[in-house]
Amino acid sequence: MWKRIGIFLFCCALFMSIWKDLTIGSPIPAAPAETKKEEQVTDEKQELTEEMFQPVLLQVKQGDTLLSIANELNNNDLRVTMEQVIRDFEELNPGKDPYALDAGSAYYFPHYPK
Repeated sequence: MWKRIGIFLFCCALFMSIWKDLTIGSPIPAAPAETKKEEQVTDEKQELTEEMFQPVLLQVKQGDTLLSIANELNNNDLRVTMEQVIRDFEELNPGKDPYALDAGSAYYFPHYPK
């Protein structure tokens, strides 16, 4: 009889322990390693972006847009997203609005060679 009570109490303690672990959980100490990975990925992306395009200085004509100039520079074979073109333009021309280019002004535009 004492053996059965002991087994019953052991099983109760085991189930309570499992229940506590499942409901509360345990902290994951791998967070700093993930941050380092994200930094490495960001650095690699930035290096790839810098290697992917070459800046070209052009004067904007009336009616030109960032997309039209980027397409013209790349012979209508733009292999990057418009968001990437905007980021690269902003990187080349800090403080300039890519959505409002002034006619007659010169800007650096990203050229993506093959």
